[in-house]
Amino acid sequence: MKIVVIGGGAAGMMFSTQYKKANPDDEVFLFEKSSYVAWAGCPTPYFIADELKKSDVLHGTPEDFIKRGVNVKIHHKVTGIDFQNKTLNIEGEEINGIFGYDKLVIAVGAKSFIPNISGYSKDLTNVFTLSHAEEAFKIKDYLTENKDKLKKAVVVGAGFIGLETAEAFNKKRLNVTIIEKAGEILPSFSEKLKAGVYKEIENRGISLKLNAGVTEIVSQDGKASAVKLDNGEIIDFDIALFSIGITPNIDFIPKNLKTDQGKIVVNDKFETNLPDVYAIGDCIFNKFYKTDRNLYAPFGDVANKHGMMLAKYLSGKNISWKGLLRSFATSFYDIKLAQTGLTLKEALDLGYNADVVEMHAMYKNSGFEDSIPGKVEVIYDKDKKVLLGGSMVGAQAVAQFIDQIAIVTTLETPIEKFIEIDFAYSPTNASVWNPLLVVYRKVIK
Repeated sequence: MKIVVIGGGAAGMMFSTQYKKANPDDEVFLFEKSSYVAWAGCPTPYFIADELKKSDVLHGTPEDFIKRGVNVKIHHKVTGIDFQNKTLNIEGEEINGIFGYDKLVIAVGAKSFIPNISGYSKDLTNVFTLSHAEEAFKIKDYLTENKDKLKKAVVVGAGFIGLETAEAFNKKRLNVTIIEKAGEILPSFSEKLKAGVYKEIENRGISLKLNAGVTEIVSQDGKASAVKLDNGEIIDFDIALFSIGITPNIDFIPKNLKTDQGKIVVNDKFETNLPDVYAIGDCIFNKFYKTDRNLYAPFGDVANKHGMMLAKYLSGKNISWKGLLRSFATSFYDIKLAQTGLTLKEALDLGYNADVVEMHAMYKNSGFEDSIPGKVEVIYDKDKKVLLGGSMVGAQAVAQFIDQIAIVTTLETPIEKFIEIDFAYSPTNASVWNPLLVVYRKVIK
C-alpha cells in the first residue's frame, strides 16, 4: 500500500507518523512545498516577540521523520491531481513528474486571505501575512535586520493572530495601530467580558481603529509606506501585517472534489466524495458537535486530532469524528480569554430555551494579593438543564475552567450532577466554589 500525504503541517505529520507506526510495511510519502515540516502556527506571534525559540515553532526536521520511516520530500509542490488515475503531478528536486498513490491524504492547510486592495503585491518587502512558519521567520528576520529603522507598525485585522502579533510588535517598542473593518473585536464574547481587552489595548499605547477598511497600500520601489482607509485617513508604517483571515490552500485541486465555501467537505471518517481520497486539518469543514452545522476550526490541536484519528481509521479502527464545540483560548498581554460551545445569541437563534449564568471565578483564595477574579458566562438549556457553552476572561486558569465546561457540555452531564463531582480545593490553587458548582447553585433550586 502506498499512502501519499500532501502537506507537512500538524495534520499531515501526525497522520504520517501514526499511520507508519501502525503499518510499518506500507509506504508513506509526504510532499511539502516549503522548507519545513511539523511546524506550529499558533506560537508564531510569541516567537516574533522573542518569547519562544525557533524550536518551539518547528517540532522536528525532515530527517527526524525520515528516520521514522516516512518518505518526507520538502521543496516538492503538487501542482495537479488526477483522481481517476490516482496520480499527482509533482514539481520537486528529487521527484519531478507523475507520481501514483493508492490512498491520498490532503492536508494542505490554509493561506492568508488578502482582499482586493489597491497597491498590494507579494513583492512588498515590509508587508507580511502570518499563516505559516516561513512567514514568521521572514517577519523576525526583517525586524532584526531593521531594528534601528522601524518605528511604526500596522496590523490589519483584530483576530487572534492580529491581536497577538500587535502585542509582539508593541513589545518590540514599535508604535502599533490595529485596523479592524468590523465594529468590534472578538465578536463571540459579550461586551462585559471583553471590556478589559479594549482597556488594555489603550493602556499599552496601541491605537485601535474600528469600522475601518483598508482600500490602498501606498508604496514605492517595492516598499510600502502607508495604508489608506475607506474614510480617507492615511496611516504611515514601517512594517505591516495583514491578518484578515485564512482560506484553505486548495487552488490546485480539481473541481470534482466536493467543497463548500472554499473548504473540503468530509464525513465522520474524513472521507471526501471521491474514493480513496481523505482530507484533514485546516483545509476542511468540521461539524459543530453532534449537529449538521458546518464549522471552520483552523487550530493546531484540531489538526493533530484529525491526523491521529484518520491514521486509526485507515489502520482498521472503527472511529467516528463527532465534531467540535469550537473551544479556543487566546490572550492579550495579561488578559486571557477562552470560550467553548454556543454563545447565548447562537443558542437562542437555534431554538434553545437558553439562559446565561454570570459569575466571578477565583483560581485561588481571594485573600491573596495576586488573586484576581475572572469573569465567566455559562450558557445552559433551561429545559434539559445541561450546559451549551461558556466564556471566561481573567488572569489565570481561564483555559482550564473552560475545558471543564467543554467536558460536561460534550458529555451532556446534567447540571444536577455537578454537585457530585469531587473538585480539588486548596487556598493556593483553587476556590472552594468551582464555576460548575456555582452553576449548580444558581440553576438547581
